[in-house]
Amino acid sequence: MSKVWYPGELALPLAFPDRRFRLWSYVPTHSGLVVRSEFEPDTPHVEVLFQVVHLINLPTRMNGLVVAVGEDSGASGVTFTVSGDDFSGHVIASYLCLGVEERSRYSPISIFHGLLSSEFPPEPRSPA
Repeated sequence: MSKVWYPGELALPLAFPDRRFRLWSYVPTHSGLVVRSEFEPDTPHVEVLFQVVHLINLPTRMNGLVVAVGEDSGASGVTFTVSGDDFSGHVIASYLCLGVEERSRYSPISIFHGLLSSEFPPEPRSPA
């Protein structure tokens, strides 16, 4: 499994033209958004994590995915332009991380589950 960050080692744009993606999770308390590829056997599993998210303008399902840095980046974060075959949108966030791993079968667990711990239900509380 590999994870690379922008800003940092990750070079943009990212392009996955022949893949299908969907919004997988948004955790407001951690200000994190995960977009992930749909499962395809013998194809690397791809997830894109946006962190410190200020704005999301994306459809829930995407055919093809291209992520680039927009020109309107400013103090509130980086404007990431996100587009595909039939959509164009953007996310304003401070960071982006690309996660890629080989998976032999479908798994509902995100590559980034450790960074987004609120995507799992909280432990039951004892009555006070």
